[in-house]
Amino acid sequence: MGKRLLFLLAIFLPIISFAQSTEGSPRTNESVAIAKNFINDMADLDVALDVILSEKVIVNKPNNELYDYLEASLQEIRINLLSKDIEEIQYKRFNELPRKEVRDIDPEGKLVENMIFLYYKNRLLTSLYVEDGKIASFTLVSKGNELAHFVTY
Repeated sequence: MGKRLLFLLAIFLPIISFAQSTEGSPRTNESVAIAKNFINDMADLDVALDVILSEKVIVNKPNNELYDYLEASLQEIRINLLSKDIEEIQYKRFNELPRKEVRDIDPEGKLVENMIFLYYKNRLLTSLYVEDGKIASFTLVSKGNELAHFVTY
């Protein structure tokens, strides 16, 4: 009886702990919700890009040139979303991705649970970094040495 119980525990404990670990922390779930809300607004042509920029994106050092660049970047994302069924977009957390997909990302001290990667039909659509209830970055760029990082504005 003891060996059977031990055997069953050995089989089911990893499954139970794995199921719990995929849930994500409340902070991570909040980050995914913020990302979904951002994408829904981006896909809605009735929501102006300057409104999205002012309400949904953190801009620490605003100036006209930066706003023009960010609006153009948002326009590119919007154009890309037009041909997609946004209900099919998958929102994946940094920790849910295979190691090979994140090994070239340098978090630079940023919280990885706030890094959300959007996939459409198993292809990376865009990457978002969420901070303080807003989008802190929608720009993941190479910084050399084959590493990428999120650029905040």
